Amino acid sequence: MYLSSLTPNSSIYFRECSELDSYYEAIQMNVTTTGHYAFQVNSEMTTMYAYIYTNNFNPFDVSKNMMRHSGDSGNQGQSKVTAALQVNMIYVVVITTLVPNRTGNFSIQGSDRSYISFNRICSPSVIQIPHSSAVQSNYSSELNTSSQTYSRDCRKSNYYYETIRVNVVETGYYAVSSNSSMNTFGDIYKDDFNPMNPFENLLSQDYRSCSYQDFKFIAYLHTGTTYILVVTTWSPNMTGNFSILAFGPNNITLDPYSKYFVLFCKS
Repeated sequence: MYLSSLTPNSSIYFRECSELDSYYEAIQMNVTTTGHYAFQVNSEMTTMYAYIYTNNFNPFDVSKNMMRHSGDSGNQGQSKVTAALQVNMIYVVVITTLVPNRTGNFSIQGSDRSYISFNRICSPSVIQIPHSSAVQSNYSSELNTSSQTYSRDCRKSNYYYETIRVNVVETGYYAVSSNSSMNTFGDIYKDDFNPMNPFENLLSQDYRSCSYQDFKFIAYLHTGTTYILVVTTWSPNMTGNFSILAFGPNNITLDPYSKYFVLFCKS
């Protein structure tokens, strides 16, 4: 049996794109005998979830390597997950909750023939300090018919966009989100942004994005590095106001960046 708890000091991540402050714990399972296993997770917390991953768990890409999952659909603080596990493979079980900021004790009990040991993994938070006390930065602007345009997906043209320089004073994890009446889309680039090749310099390391009507980013940003945030829309020819909200361990400045304005602006 494995005993532990989720606390305000636990790591946090996006369990889903719409949920930011979900505490979680990642535990490596060491399998000594290949077979089918059943795990019972009990907790004083309701709406609890258990996920099993193969090879590794990346809190910035929670769908990658996911093998099985099980939720506490009855709100009874109990969840059961079964899986076929092989010896000499790496498996990680992640315990979290459906409701953000929920804390409490939990236990993992294997089946009677469970040839498995559990070891807690030190996993990072998507933001190193609680979201409620993180430093906040704001930026507001609009996309209009005078804005620069490019081909966001290299298929359709005339996407209005704005480029914003992100100045980082402290290395760490940052969450960046948009708020707009438009269906916004965003990407973040390292060093520079080339509207003629929107895939060049696109940031990919420790980076996760979620896109509904607005977008969210989680990115590990370094001081001394130039980052360009590009705000555009899901469909061409869309205009409207937008605002950018950034949280992280320190203030970041968001400044308009118009290197390509003369070349691409409308006459």
